[in-house]
Amino acid sequence: MMNFTKLYLIIVSAIAFGYILASILVETKFVNWLGLKTLKLSKFGIHPLLTNVPVIYLVSPRAAHITASNLLKEGKIEPIDLYLAILASNFPMRLMFLYRYYLPVLVPLIGVIAVYYALLRLAFDIVVLVIVSIVGRIRYRNLKFNYPEYNSLNLEFSLKALKEGFLKGSKEALSFILKFTPIFLAIVFLIKAGFMEKLTQVLKPYLGMFGFDSLEITYITTAAISPPVAYGLIKIMIEKNHPVTHILGTMAVGNGMFSLLRSWWAYLLPYYLGLYSLSVTAVLLLLQAGLPIIYNFTVGILLVKL
Repeated sequence: MMNFTKLYLIIVSAIAFGYILASILVETKFVNWLGLKTLKLSKFGIHPLLTNVPVIYLVSPRAAHITASNLLKEGKIEPIDLYLAILASNFPMRLMFLYRYYLPVLVPLIGVIAVYYALLRLAFDIVVLVIVSIVGRIRYRNLKFNYPEYNSLNLEFSLKALKEGFLKGSKEALSFILKFTPIFLAIVFLIKAGFMEKLTQVLKPYLGMFGFDSLEITYITTAAISPPVAYGLIKIMIEKNHPVTHILGTMAVGNGMFSLLRSWWAYLLPYYLGLYSLSVTAVLLLLQAGLPIIYNFTVGILLVKL
């Protein structure tokens, strides 16, 4: 039986470190500096009025969506311009996840497999970015626009910035812990009560036919409720010498299951409805949730079958 107390402490400490590191990078203006340095690259395939959206995504996805939705409401852009910009923004957003979550959180937890999985997730966004760039270049090839000048931005690696970043990161980590702890306790209860075993038995005939074993199916069902809790099961797979392709495939399907059963309606839908019309919301959900779900399930099953 796994040590739930040890697992809880590992997950909480790793994620707290990730929040603090990310907050420090923001407070020292490293993220802003990086955004200005790569601003010209974001202009390819994106409407000129939306070229700042991928950069703003690095700091605040909410602020990026507010910027885009205002332009759409004012009639300065069309929905397709919004879709292209948001899809292009997924790439810098994924890069942000690499330094904020995957690298500082998952590497200490599951080692180099976290790097492989991060690259697997990044590959999808790179393909999408290439397609968006091609479509955007064709769409905006005859569009004339004068780009504004941007002043240089200096990094602020001062004691004040580091302290502010640490305090804000700690506050975000505490907020996460307060939300995560009840979920963790509920899942531990379900596992000890045998609920996961029953759910595993129900799903086993369906997932088993694709090559997933009982432990991998348990991971998938757990990830559908809380991916951070499920990550602890990866350590067990590693100890039992599961093939790396099986582990990566299991993580991909688990992520797809989480998106399918929870994230699209719990996170994306309420947020999009507050900014966009029903038709735009529906398309954004298809692009931002539907496509990744299809990708995760397809790649996951293919990896397990290798």
